[in-house]
This record gives sequence, C-alpha cells and structure tokens, in this order.
Amino acid sequence: MKNVLLVSGRGITSRLFLGEAKRVAETRHANLKFTAVGLADLTPELLSQQALVLYTPQAAYQAATDLDHQGAVQTAVIPNDIYGWLNSEALVKFAMHQLAATPVVA
Repeated sequence: MKNVLLVSGRGITSRLFLGEAKRVAETRHANLKFTAVGLADLTPELLSQQALVLYTPQAAYQAATDLDHQGAVQTAVIPNDIYGWLNSEALVKFAMHQLAATPVVA
C-alpha cells in the first residue's frame, strides 16, 4: 500500500477530494492509501511516510520549500482540470501514473 498525501492551503479542498478518492481507489483495487492535510499540518515526519505528495495548485508554492524535508518523497501539483472539477477518478489515475513514473533506486 502506497501512501498518497493531498495537501491544500487550509485542508478544505484536499478533504473534499479525500472521501471520493478513497472510494475510487478501493473500487479500482488501486494499492493507494489517501490522506489529506492543510499546509499548517504538514510536518517532516508526515512527509517522510509518503510515497507521493500531491499539492493543490494554490499550495504548489509550498512544494519547493518542502524539497529539503522530503528526501525521497515524490511531489506533484494536481493538474487544474482535475482540481477544478474535483475529479477524484482522474486524481487516482494521476497518482497511479506519478507513482509508476518513479525511478527505482537500487
């Protein structure tokens, strides 16, 4: 099971995505576990437990400042078309694609 963290400014948008993303991941038998937080709740410990961190477009500026805390954690910004429609099915597909593109470190 790979952990995927959804991060938004105050956590409102990421929590809106959360319930439906969990349902879609379960329905599609995706090996993903979604959680959601706001920027204020983001900690280095939480980042270190994630396989992928997805930022909403408004919180994307934070991704650059988190790079020194995240180590090997992959980050991405949720595309505007997925974010704007709160399309959880597309979000799950996007997360799966991002994780599939992760290089394997030997």
